[in-house]
Amino acid sequence: MSHELLVKFNEIEQSISRIEKSLSAFNAELPKNTGEGNNLDVVNRLNELNHMMTEVGNAYKQILAENNQTVRESVQQLENADKELSSSIQLR
Repeated sequence: MSHELLVKFNEIEQSISRIEKSLSAFNAELPKNTGEGNNLDVVNRLNELNHMMTEVGNAYKQILAENNQTVRESVQQLENADKELSSSIQLR
């Protein structure tokens, strides 16, 4: 029972690059001082929520960037293993 695993390294790299371009365009910053000088609880809560959403957005960007790096490293390891295997088969 033989199964072929086909990995298109160029397509993977292009996909990661597209994600990174989108990630750099993603702005997680929200207004920090909505209704500045206003003491309404709603305004204060809105500012707190904006701050939390900014933190979540920045964390998302960081996780996505780390995930992209992990995918790149995994693909590189797979490509290296493929080349080594190919070389050892050609030597026989």
